[in-house]
Amino acid sequence: MPDQLLRGVIGITGLLLLALCVSSNRRAIQWKPVFTAILFNLFFALLILQTAVGSAVFQGISSVLLRILEFSAEGTRFVFGPLFDGFSRTPGFTGSSFVFVLGALLPIIFFGALINILYYLGIMPRIVRGMAYGLRRLFGLGGAEATVAASNIFVGQVQGAMTVAPYLAQMTQAQLFQVMVVGMSTVGAGMPLVYAGMGAKIEYALAANIMAVPAAIAFAKIIVPEQEAVSAEQHLSLTGYNAGINILDALGKGAMAGWHVVLAISVMLLAFIPLVHLVNWTIVTASGNSTDLATVLGWLFTPLAYLTGIPAADTGAFARLIGTKTTFNEVIAFGGITTAGLSPKGFMMTCVALTGFANFTSIAIQIGGLGELAPSRRNDVARFGMRCVLAASLANLLSATIAGMLF
Repeated sequence: MPDQLLRGVIGITGLLLLALCVSSNRRAIQWKPVFTAILFNLFFALLILQTAVGSAVFQGISSVLLRILEFSAEGTRFVFGPLFDGFSRTPGFTGSSFVFVLGALLPIIFFGALINILYYLGIMPRIVRGMAYGLRRLFGLGGAEATVAASNIFVGQVQGAMTVAPYLAQMTQAQLFQVMVVGMSTVGAGMPLVYAGMGAKIEYALAANIMAVPAAIAFAKIIVPEQEAVSAEQHLSLTGYNAGINILDALGKGAMAGWHVVLAISVMLLAFIPLVHLVNWTIVTASGNSTDLATVLGWLFTPLAYLTGIPAADTGAFARLIGTKTTFNEVIAFGGITTAGLSPKGFMMTCVALTGFANFTSIAIQIGGLGELAPSRRNDVARFGMRCVLAASLANLLSATIAGMLF
């Protein structure tokens, strides 16, 4: 067996064993969907990284979602005027012009309105039922879970959950965790363009975003396995959900629901991000400016970096960038990828591993977003937060491991 394939098999085994160690119930794990998900991860890697047709198909689907984001931007531009362009027109300003609340959060309002219209028209319930067919046998997913899993390839973690918002309150613990992990391990259709602008290769980020879905399913089912009996029809019928009396009412209800989500996420970020920086400052001060939180996490990720099969010379840089991603976010980590001195293989694997929202800030986003969509599940979302970061991080590392096997 070639060395890189052997290292890949060892890496996959090691990552699965780590997830097994933190499983909430090892005896309840259903291994068939776990191994099926890993095989699908390998299939997507071959399809997107090794065939032009596969890459073109998924880029075409992504372009449709990006066009919807452009429509959303028209509303933001009209309401906020010159503020929409951030500081890009400020003389002498060389930093990023991306404003998170304008570019990432406000599109949720239009997305919420669009999804609620689809519920009013009866389209979304049919999609949920359709997604249950086949995916339930393959991965043991219900219709709502399957819809989120497919959606998160193209939209962000909160928007993906919004596609099945009426179903969230009825989900089992394992199903809710599945929704959280898939959302945190993917990035949606628009972010690969942002990463490409920072030096990453868009084909690597695109492949990673698709590969993350089956990887997330595998680790979610190991760490929080299903322990409740779930019938084939469960969560596929809506009870008491009123999308609106007509399309205009559905538009308004969806928009207001989206606005509440934007507000909840913003408030959580305003509290959570300063806390991360406080912890970072404490570590910096206690160490006499010799280390920081990202470096500490980099040390913890070093063994995992070796497991992925990253070239030995790239291990330190890879671990440091993963630590930066986990501490703050993947955008900051991508900012250092071109100066990290990575080999071509190390660069590709790092792009794949960084493509995901697995970071501490995403805990706040999910508590705010999912907690607003389903207030009765807010405590569950908060309780799963750290485990979700771990599961999503392992999913991204698994994708990097499999991509490394094919390089």
